[in-house]
Amino acid sequence: MTAAWILRATWLVLPLTLGPALADSLDEAALGLRNTASVGLWVLWSVGLVAVLIPHPLSLTVVRMGGPATATAAIWAAVTTDEPVWAIVGITSGLLVGVSALSAPVGDLFVNGASYGDERRFLLRGPGPVVLLLGPLAWVVAILGSTAGPLLLADSRWVVGTAACVIGFPLVALAVRATNQLTRRWVVLVPAGLVLHDHLALAEPTLLARASISSIGPARPNTDALDLSQAAHGMALEVACTEPHEMLIAKRNSVAEVQSVSAFLFTPTRPDALLVEAERRRLSVG
Repeated sequence: MTAAWILRATWLVLPLTLGPALADSLDEAALGLRNTASVGLWVLWSVGLVAVLIPHPLSLTVVRMGGPATATAAIWAAVTTDEPVWAIVGITSGLLVGVSALSAPVGDLFVNGASYGDERRFLLRGPGPVVLLLGPLAWVVAILGSTAGPLLLADSRWVVGTAACVIGFPLVALAVRATNQLTRRWVVLVPAGLVLHDHLALAEPTLLARASISSIGPARPNTDALDLSQAAHGMALEVACTEPHEMLIAKRNSVAEVQSVSAFLFTPTRPDALLVEAERRRLSVG
């Protein structure tokens, strides 16, 4: 919760903390380029403000893209501005936004913005290859694709700018969609038991009734449980079933298949918080 309020507070005052450094850095740019950049920054700040104030999985996509973009802009402004005080203030606020936007508590808060009744969602960690390569690549594509074309057009580079818009905007849509899909992977604790909602691992969300759960806890060494963590980094949790449970396992290049599972692994961003909540709901933890 604290990370969310840090994010909201720092985002709210960005025009006062980061704005002066950005304005000074853009001061020598051509008038059209400077005006376009200024309008774009105000629009992005407004969209981000709505996102940080309204927790929702869709808002989380905006936050997870806007936070690192803000940190990057702050670093660029700190390097190019002639005002050292504003450089320090700007980079501090920008980095606070970037770090808090990517924090696990913010992720859990936002995915719970769309929860129903007495349920608690816990965001899953991104697959290992996505976190290390594909995620950053999608972010770069989204940022460059959305800004390069308009800025080139504002600088009167009509042919290159038009080409950048035609190529960049569809790529932005693909990158945003891919990022949004990653923010919609979670485990849900409900009164009836536990639901695994992960389109990368399962063809459809799967409910394990309370009576079907033998235990939930950190994965055992050398466990033979079915690994549904997607090679995510961090502590994996293991759910052991009282009897084999049928799951519709997603397959990338073939039709999904039903598999009888006695235990499975998943990797939430906050395993400690999940176990505390599971114990509060009187599930067998250990």
